[in-house]
Amino acid sequence: MTYTHPARRRRGAIWFRITTGLSIGVVLLATIAWAGYGHVTSSIRHTNVFAGLKVRPDRAAGSSVNYLLVGSDSRVGLSKAELFKLRVGSIKTAAGQRSDTIIMIHISKARDKATIISIPRDTFASVPQWTDSKGVVHTPSHRKINETFGLGGAPLLISTIEGMTNIRIDHYVEVNFAGFAHMVDALGGVTVCLNRAIHDNKSHLDITAGKHKLDGITAVKYVRARYFDGTGDLGRMHRQQKFIGSMLNAATSSGTLLNPIKLLSFVNAALSTVTTDPNLKRDDLITLASQLKSLSASSVHMLTVPLSSVNYSADGVFGAVLWDPSLSAELWRRIRLDIPVAPTKVPASTTGALTMPPSIIDIAVQNGTKINGLGAKAAADLIKVGFVALGPPTTAPAIVTKTTITYDPAYVASLRTLHAALPGSLLVAKKGHGKTFTVTVGPEYKGLTIFTAPTTTPKPTPSATSPFAVQTGTDAICK
Repeated sequence: MTYTHPARRRRGAIWFRITTGLSIGVVLLATIAWAGYGHVTSSIRHTNVFAGLKVRPDRAAGSSVNYLLVGSDSRVGLSKAELFKLRVGSIKTAAGQRSDTIIMIHISKARDKATIISIPRDTFASVPQWTDSKGVVHTPSHRKINETFGLGGAPLLISTIEGMTNIRIDHYVEVNFAGFAHMVDALGGVTVCLNRAIHDNKSHLDITAGKHKLDGITAVKYVRARYFDGTGDLGRMHRQQKFIGSMLNAATSSGTLLNPIKLLSFVNAALSTVTTDPNLKRDDLITLASQLKSLSASSVHMLTVPLSSVNYSADGVFGAVLWDPSLSAELWRRIRLDIPVAPTKVPASTTGALTMPPSIIDIAVQNGTKINGLGAKAAADLIKVGFVALGPPTTAPAIVTKTTITYDPAYVASLRTLHAALPGSLLVAKKGHGKTFTVTVGPEYKGLTIFTAPTTTPKPTPSATSPFAVQTGTDAICK
């Protein structure tokens, strides 16, 4: 029997609890925390990214916490062989480094949810006044947001993001090419599933459709590729989010967690090229890691800032992306108030009190029988009691034996009201169907059942609905 030192067993157990189910951003934070138990702490570099930031949003003490995770295009730490394979030039080209990836990680007050928000590098940004290293004061201007990192470093990037979001950045974590590549290699590679081949001349990625295990350098190419499909940085961010899920799966697999050599290799790779703010104390990280132990992959929500334009030009800035003024404001409001960005799970039940009036429920009626006029009769009956028909009734693509209501589970409260009018109907849940209910009339239909519904709209519950395109850590994992 192999002997394992008790301290090592405790550390392994702690690591298992804090990594299972976390996003790669949170895994990175937890990895640093694990180092606080006596491993390679000295390899963490610090930089005072908050120096000189005079006007900042308020912080809610003891509540939620916001991290800014930046992927720098710095080549420092890559070997000559890796530089050649990656084809990004020499280490000297890092002099004008940019923020290749910008991600905000919001961890809820209860430490039961993590929200990962990708900020497009081409975001049309309002840059505040800043002073450069030579003491020259620069007046407020507009630029693409990734340019701020090259001009004024992390402090200017943070100041710009805080000004545009009114969100206080509590901590900063920066990872460069080498750190990312070495973490992937330490995991033995990360598996991705591709629906189509990628041939990207800029990132020099050439890979077929299907399932592939990527090594570190190939993974860097994969998460940087953005020219091959016409979607540019937006498509790249979606692939990055999918990669986060796959990397999470690799980092939390038993093959890594139960192999101390592999685990330590991953920890060292993560820490050797990480830069954080000086306020990210060891004890704080250990506490945070302990608090996150029950966070599951389904509680990790990933999305991109909602956009209104992907080719915006103004004030000398060309080809930028513009945040949707309403949706982005709602996103940042939810982050600021610690409101979930994804809808809470609502049981698809038709029982319970009716809360939605017919006047806000959209329906599309189909005649699913050979009885002429039955669809028109049902539509007229539904309109008479207040339901909103979107156009005249149509003929269903197939005959049905019973009246059927097709609905999106996100609108189950409205479903209760519609089902009260058609209590014997068959219910078909279809995720993504939208707010319009499809009523396919069956041969048994004779009329509506009398019911009493509310006449006013209830006060909206922010946590129960979401206007954002959100995927979870579970959704993103390559199956």
